[in-house]
Amino acid sequence: MKSILSLILLATLSTSNAQDVSDYKYVIVPQEFPDFKKNDFNLPPRLKTFLRRKKYEIIVEDNSNNRPLELQNNPCLATKVDLQNVKSTFKNKLKVVFTDCNHSVVGDFEGVSSIKEFEKGYQEALQVAMNQVKTQSAKNTPVIQNSNNIISTTTDQTVTNQTSANQNINPYYKLDGKNYEVATTSNGNFVLINQENSQIVAQFYPSTQKNIYHVNIIVPEGNYQTIGYVNGNNIMIEYRTALNSWELKTYTK
Repeated sequence: MKSILSLILLATLSTSNAQDVSDYKYVIVPQEFPDFKKNDFNLPPRLKTFLRRKKYEIIVEDNSNNRPLELQNNPCLATKVDLQNVKSTFKNKLKVVFTDCNHSVVGDFEGVSSIKEFEKGYQEALQVAMNQVKTQSAKNTPVIQNSNNIISTTTDQTVTNQTSANQNINPYYKLDGKNYEVATTSNGNFVLINQENSQIVAQFYPSTQKNIYHVNIIVPEGNYQTIGYVNGNNIMIEYRTALNSWELKTYTK
């Protein structure tokens, strides 16, 4: 298992710069944009509307209360957007720029309008730029690099802790005839990995109560949050079976 994780780490490091805006589920939107600080021409609400239409989840900057648990634990799951004014003599022109957690540009889209009126012109330029942005497809995201950890939140996730050469893998757990392993990441977090395909099926984050965890379930239909428990030789997770319906499943050593 360690060798598999090491190989994935090396592959990730070599491809981590090949990100696209559509790889990100979350977009951080600032309270205001420096280039449009004096007059925003009603661009911020329009930008949010375009992002929502393309299935992105908007995170307002400087508001930590609205950040999902997975994003709190790994800020590199989000890209940050900026609106930049581009000087042009006879046209209204701007750029929509997306950067990752390391401040590297992952998307740069320019919009131009011939409308002379500033407000309508910049609004049209924004629309032109956003028409070039792909619809969000984060479930197909490759592993995203963080300065400390490498964690992916997709259906083909595998995890490794870059700060530790010898990762602590616990004995196998079993459920429905399949074997699962536990890999510790950081700060008491751990993941449950399907031994057969080395895919992460659940991410665990400690709660304020001992042996009770917030759990991010990884499924092709879409990730969701639930609750998990650790009790002796058992790991238990409350799985969603339908709207407002849950089933407790137990992984046993």
